[in-house]
Amino acid sequence: MINLYIASSPLQLFNCVEARDRFHPDDENHLLFVYKKGIDLEQARPLLDERWASKAFFKWTPCSRLLYGFTLKGYLKRFKTSENLYLGYPFNIRAHFANSLDARVWIVDDGNYSVWLAGQLANPEADIWRHPSVIDRLFRRRVSTEYLQRAGFFTTYLLAQSSGHEVIFNDFRGLRANLGRLSQSEEVIFIGSPVIGNVVRTEAQFFALMTQVSRYFNSRVIRYVAHRYEDVDRLRDLLEGLPFEVVRFSTLIELQFVLDGHRPLAVASVMSSALLNLGLIYDLPMTAFRVPDAWIPECRKNAVDVVYEQMEKDGVSVVPVMEQYPAELPISEKSEA
Repeated sequence: MINLYIASSPLQLFNCVEARDRFHPDDENHLLFVYKKGIDLEQARPLLDERWASKAFFKWTPCSRLLYGFTLKGYLKRFKTSENLYLGYPFNIRAHFANSLDARVWIVDDGNYSVWLAGQLANPEADIWRHPSVIDRLFRRRVSTEYLQRAGFFTTYLLAQSSGHEVIFNDFRGLRANLGRLSQSEEVIFIGSPVIGNVVRTEAQFFALMTQVSRYFNSRVIRYVAHRYEDVDRLRDLLEGLPFEVVRFSTLIELQFVLDGHRPLAVASVMSSALLNLGLIYDLPMTAFRVPDAWIPECRKNAVDVVYEQMEKDGVSVVPVMEQYPAELPISEKSEA
């Protein structure tokens, strides 16, 4: 049996590997990794193992985005008999493959995007439903998302089963079976994500948020693990005066603890999907800090609310952040920190 996996982030690839090893250990599994930045490929490297029958890499640029209907035509023909197609994102090049192959389509998690996507499927007016434009037809790009009507989900979220959409729970049994013995550290890990402009509006709100995170953990030193798209130097400036050690891991956080040989005491975040993943894999206490509605950009409020509601259903402890909170620590407290 031939199966094709298209991933465009380290996390998508991580979930593709879990699906490969769980459902298709003896099949012919092929990977197409689509990436924008070098760090995407760098953090994905530990997952590019020899169990892939083939690995292809596609750099996403303005030119390649325009021409993939032509440039990937030969590659696509190789997989006409594919039985399963695993996608980490439903649009553009992924939709082109889904519409070109007679394969069963599965959506793997791309952060908490799966939660939002699953909630849109029953809405015929939702933005997920896209049709080819004149330009798409001219460049042979088959980008219709009607294929989502028959797609299944392989997800860590407890999504409700719906008509035509099979949901298989991803409990990371493959990785957990190979964990071995990990020592227990006393670290608290805060999982970063690009929240400024997406979940909070201003840097002052971000500082107030992180001040409350620090107070929640009794002002102990916390390792802030930066998202691959966060600016580490800028974060260190923003968090000056608070007891956070800002670091960036060489691979995705779900794998880093295995490489380090120990697991933390607890994990926390604003709303990173890695929070739930780490809780499932390493059996860790999970805490999400819910920002006040007034801080959330208007265009993002619905999506943010959906994610927090799903986190509560999945057993994450959700701690509300106070809106009326000083944007800066008093000078005396800064000097003591």
